[in-house]
Amino acid sequence: MSITVVTVPTGKPSIQDDIWHIVSSDNSGQTDMKYVFDVYVNGEQKARVKSFPDPNTGKGYFNPAPIIQGSITYNWFTPDELIYLNSPDASGQMSLNYTIEYGEDVSAVTTTNMASSTVRAYNWRPPLFKRRVSDLSAKDNKFVTNRPLVANCSLDSGEMLLVGVHSDTDVACIINKYGYDNSLIAGDNSSSTTSFDKYCQINISPMGINGQLGSGFIDSSVKYYTVEIDGLDITFKVNLICDREFTPVPLHFVNQYGMFDTARFGLVSRLTMDIERKGFKQREYSFGATSVDYYDANGVYRESKINYAQKAEHSYKLTMDAPTDAEYEWLAELFMSPQIYAQIDGYYYPVTIKNTNYEYSKYLFNRLKALEVDIELNQTRYAHAR
Repeated sequence: MSITVVTVPTGKPSIQDDIWHIVSSDNSGQTDMKYVFDVYVNGEQKARVKSFPDPNTGKGYFNPAPIIQGSITYNWFTPDELIYLNSPDASGQMSLNYTIEYGEDVSAVTTTNMASSTVRAYNWRPPLFKRRVSDLSAKDNKFVTNRPLVANCSLDSGEMLLVGVHSDTDVACIINKYGYDNSLIAGDNSSSTTSFDKYCQINISPMGINGQLGSGFIDSSVKYYTVEIDGLDITFKVNLICDREFTPVPLHFVNQYGMFDTARFGLVSRLTMDIERKGFKQREYSFGATSVDYYDANGVYRESKINYAQKAEHSYKLTMDAPTDAEYEWLAELFMSPQIYAQIDGYYYPVTIKNTNYEYSKYLFNRLKALEVDIELNQTRYAHAR
């Protein structure tokens, strides 16, 4: 008896999609035969699955994606006043190595590890259209994002502007800054950083650049600057703007490709609070020796209801200036993101998008339309207990 590996995933398959393994066996014609698939992640066995051969082909088909998805983590978010923040690794951040050992079960006798394959799958999500047409390799040696490569940022807000990048060599940024006459003021080649699989999370805000290259490199004389990845023909443009009386709220979210992007909500923001109360009833009077009292000698009335617990959930309604058609396409990823942080007063709060529908707006039929989003701060607060 023998197991033959017919097909394993190649390229940069998605953990968030089907990742089929196909095997065959010379025992597939036996009525009680089952294929055995043992799944290992980082040397730890996650599951053993037994399945009958397909009745038409006699082969075994196995999709381990639902098993290994639970090994993905998003806790590598590391804000800092630097350009180079993190290089997500292959232990469950950017990608994951897993091993399938193939065996068979015939006449109640299980034989394991007759063949095996190890695959690296990546934490990216397939798009709505052209699913399985291409994989994460389409973002090799590029910025790992679907956003237009231009953004606004203010000089003194302390906000981050996150974007992912991939390079076959070490990632190094070239910063060129331009004055209000659109002429080049100066440029600087920042130091390179080695990243696992050459994926790197970078912060290209003025805060990050000044923290990396020295305070004052980006200052009030700069109208805009560009960030070029050394050796690659890709450039990101950042316009410096004044927010006037508004306080921007950047949302840093995991995009379609498993890296963090920043969506900047720079117009009016409204904070609201939803309160849930629990209480119990009591008599609104007390019995005295000669009277029934509703209030005491100081004029304080007796409660007929005691609120013994109050819970508050806070939400923000954020507004973004009218996005372009391409930005509307990209911002749909924000509403689908599994991990989002709101940057408020220098702190990063996990939030949940409350909106349950999203319109892919276009200038053709909506003209300039501002985007509003409702977020819930994942920070439940309680009042005084009684």
